[in-house]
Amino acid sequence: MTPFHEDEGIDEESLRNEVDFCIAGGATGLCAPAFASEYYKLSELERLRVIEIVITHCRRRVPVWASTGSPSIRASVEFSARAQSLGADGVMVAAPRAVPLGAAELTSYSEAVCRSIEIPVMLQDADFQGSGLPVRLFTELAERCPNFLYAKLENVLPGERCQEIIRRSDGKVKVLYGWGGLRLFDGLAHGATGIMPGPGLLDVYARVLRSYDEDSVDQAKAWFNRLLPLLIFSLDHVELFIQMEKRVLMKRGVIPRDRMREPTLHLDQAYMDQLEDLVDRAVAVAGESRNCTES
Repeated sequence: MTPFHEDEGIDEESLRNEVDFCIAGGATGLCAPAFASEYYKLSELERLRVIEIVITHCRRRVPVWASTGSPSIRASVEFSARAQSLGADGVMVAAPRAVPLGAAELTSYSEAVCRSIEIPVMLQDADFQGSGLPVRLFTELAERCPNFLYAKLENVLPGERCQEIIRRSDGKVKVLYGWGGLRLFDGLAHGATGIMPGPGLLDVYARVLRSYDEDSVDQAKAWFNRLLPLLIFSLDHVELFIQMEKRVLMKRGVIPRDRMREPTLHLDQAYMDQLEDLVDRAVAVAGESRNCTES
């Protein structure tokens, strides 16, 4: 998340706190500034500043991926090259959707980014209400570009496509699930290598994945299921998800305020009451998880 001061300027110190919080909670990598970072409300200079802060403060403790996608090839290539020069371990580009484009055009876009840099590339398929990009787009990129290594799927029922991408690329392309972590167990069942959720409850996700890896699947699902009410409610809208993640981070003492950049959703009191209750319940789950780990 991009934390803001009351005047909507970037709160750089809180961003550094967030980096430390994520790593301490078990994150195996960081990515910014993506949809959850309100990247679409940041200027290009601000996006670069966020990347610079996260890379510098991370100090190679975990890999840092820079989200560098832009509507044009030229802008994405320039942004990706700049991220590489700042020390990013990889870049994530979202397939441009400002205007309808075919698979051939999207392949050309992604290939141009891959060929412009040396670090790994992840293609984010952020088709939140649709079936996503064709599998052959990912596999053809993997054949042409040695540094195309990851797909991030944020689609309806992505499991079969996940399996096909992995199978048809002979395992070269690893798949991450996005969409706030909601489809974690769908991803695990279909061969995904991990998830990219919001940061507020990532230590609970880390606990879920540890339990899963230790063959304590029922325990993993029990922890995860306690997050579902918040996830289901928040993922009705990207802005709502960001608001709730920021609220969780604030209540956990990571950031001092849950300020959003305008325009954003403004909910009525009944919705705000639901939001507050769900956030409090999720924060309580995180506290229980932390206490179990410490004991």
